[in-house]
Amino acid sequence: MTMLEDALRDAFAAKAGSTPPRSLGGIADEAIRGAGRIRRRRRAVTGGLAGIVVLALAAIGVLQIVSPQPTGGTGPSTNLALPPRTDVPSQAPTSTTAPPQAAREVDAYTGTAQPSKRVRIQFPEKGSVVAAYQAKDGFLVINNQADGDKQLVLQNDDNKQQVLVEEAHDIAVDNEGGQVAWADAGTMTVAKRDDDTQQLTKSASANVPETAVPVVFVGPDLVLGKEDGSAFDVWYTSRKYEEKWDSSVVRVFGAHPDGKSIYAEVRAGTGEQPMCLALLSLAQPFNVRNRICGLPKAAKAGSRISPDGHWLAYPVDGQKQVAMLDLTKVFTSGEKPRTWNVSVTTKTVWLNATTFVVDNGTRFQALYPDGKVETLDQTSDGVLLVEPLTAATATTG
Repeated sequence: MTMLEDALRDAFAAKAGSTPPRSLGGIADEAIRGAGRIRRRRRAVTGGLAGIVVLALAAIGVLQIVSPQPTGGTGPSTNLALPPRTDVPSQAPTSTTAPPQAAREVDAYTGTAQPSKRVRIQFPEKGSVVAAYQAKDGFLVINNQADGDKQLVLQNDDNKQQVLVEEAHDIAVDNEGGQVAWADAGTMTVAKRDDDTQQLTKSASANVPETAVPVVFVGPDLVLGKEDGSAFDVWYTSRKYEEKWDSSVVRVFGAHPDGKSIYAEVRAGTGEQPMCLALLSLAQPFNVRNRICGLPKAAKAGSRISPDGHWLAYPVDGQKQVAMLDLTKVFTSGEKPRTWNVSVTTKTVWLNATTFVVDNGTRFQALYPDGKVETLDQTSDGVLLVEPLTAATATTG
């Protein structure tokens, strides 16, 4: 399959770092992912694990990154990434170091948009980076491998890489980087990350449909989604998972700071004007606590909740516009969302609790809740935005 996969990627090549977290990728990735699912089913039957880590150690490429030193926010952030295999060991494999000649140093920016240090992110030559998070002990990087599988790697401050999840269909990291979930071949696995050993210890697993993916952690529990986005569910990880999919939910934006609920788009009812935003309590099906309709419709990708849970910002569907909602007032005051008329790609990130950074196609722009907009002195071509985890924010803020 290698030559065919290379041909697909060459035919539908996209710039590194342009795929947002939780995005299912382009046409080539979809074709390769389908083939990957078939191969995983075969592996599940035979129990074979040969050749899992070869790609990660073979050839390494480098991405420029914008890496913040967060200055605000202590609440949960939405970290939508992608999941792994179910037959990975409860302890991660030994760490691996990328060849020094394969990496280079690039400038990183702090939350105040000033150069602070030089960093480098390494990734497989035939793959791409799906998402990167700044943790207390380095960068958690989710790679998209050549065969469509995902891999979770910890890259420390010395640029040494340790593989935490070797192979997976999808991976999600919680808002502090202390929990990881992955799905593959009909099994969902949750593991805790040990700060001392920097390894994963499996804490729970469940049988799920092969099309299920982890979406977001809400405390110790996990919101699941179907790969096509048609329905969502909850797995209470302390007990056996029982399917009760809720098709009234269109998408999940992220967790509420209370650790018991989520913000989501829900389907509009008769006489209602989309987009409809709801605050949902975890339940099967979800319980609607608050709901408002008629909001600017969010684009398919690029929506993010601020680290303190105060703001929801997103590119507006079909418009050269970004909208920002005050989540503490949107359901009660009828306050209209703040909007900016700017060109925007799906590459976005909250650098801290009050700085939402977007890519206008050539440069990064910082948008602030008070209405200010600032064009950063950093071109965006080939640059990956790194999302700070709240544990790192608390340490460095």
